[in-house]
Amino acid sequence: MSHLLQVLLVRQPTTDESLRLARRLAVSGPAPYVIQTIGQLVRSTKSPKRSLYESMDHLIVVHRAAPRPDGEHLTLASLADADMVLVGLFGTERGARHEGTLSARPTAGRTDAEVNEAVRLALAAIKAEMPSHLDPETSFIMYASCPTPIVNYIIKEMPLLWDDHLYEMYASDKAPTQFGVHMGSSWVDEQTGETFFVDRIRVSDIDYVSASQCLLGQERIVLTLRARERCNQMLAEKTVDYDFDYLEFITQTYPFTELNCMIRAFPKGVDPPTASHEQGEPAAWVSTHHDLSIAALAIREAFRRRKLAAKCVEVVSHPQSEFMRTHFPALFGESTTPPVSFGMVKDGNVASIRTMEGCGFSKVEGVRFHWIGIKLASIPSVE
Repeated sequence: MSHLLQVLLVRQPTTDESLRLARRLAVSGPAPYVIQTIGQLVRSTKSPKRSLYESMDHLIVVHRAAPRPDGEHLTLASLADADMVLVGLFGTERGARHEGTLSARPTAGRTDAEVNEAVRLALAAIKAEMPSHLDPETSFIMYASCPTPIVNYIIKEMPLLWDDHLYEMYASDKAPTQFGVHMGSSWVDEQTGETFFVDRIRVSDIDYVSASQCLLGQERIVLTLRARERCNQMLAEKTVDYDFDYLEFITQTYPFTELNCMIRAFPKGVDPPTASHEQGEPAAWVSTHHDLSIAALAIREAFRRRKLAAKCVEVVSHPQSEFMRTHFPALFGESTTPPVSFGMVKDGNVASIRTMEGCGFSKVEGVRFHWIGIKLASIPSVE
């Protein structure tokens, strides 16, 4: 049986609207399919800086049409759970690009054809929301966390400007404790005599490419020559094209200030608690994306094969766990608490797969993450 689909657009949803939708998604089906959308909704309600988007987060829900009493206006609150097919968030990034996420909601009775049609309608609606001052050739950067057939449909049917790597989701229902490390931990490398110290990521660890100054809030920080040399490393080691603004966002704004770590290597004989952090070389780091997934895990070449990646994941998983367990049970109930931690690993990245599996994370079958540039101007409009 085919169903007529319609689009409900909620511009700049209130905190209450976001949390209500997150709660409904959490209890409606397998969490891995919607955990990114849930994470972004919950994080946006707990952060003073809701997102990196100028137009904030907009919600889009594609749903099955249902008879309504005359004069009744459809809202998120009045939309039945069983009628929701696809949920997404989108906005305009400061670089004047449209960005967003789409999460298929795998409820019983959904067919691939129905969800594919929902994707088409969602993209057409997003295209209609594109600000008139933007270049019509501007791409829509879509983070498609969907069952594999949906990703394949998008790649096959939509006009792509580019198609990035495929990522697999890894999730865990408990924070790892293999190494017993946490914020403030330190240990001495038996071979080199270096002392490793677990610290926070600081703004001086991030490269500001265009100048020797960086802006944090309203305070302008002038970097020393040593700091400029050192802070180049985060962007130099990244595997995804993050810019300074995004790295600053996921390391220097709440709640990310509590959901990141930097392991620094101090020279032999230097005591980290009494030394300046500038004496320690950044060795490995990790943070948390806007959707509460593990982000930007990297290890410098000189410090590899010392289990630093696994230690980073262990350190950041605990505050992530605390954040989730603090907010999710009250919102969704104990029985619907989603995985404590999750992250996306590039397909074929053997080292990262071993790290995640070694930390107790398991691959979530059937869910893939794709980073796609869709040419908005070429998306067919819906009459």
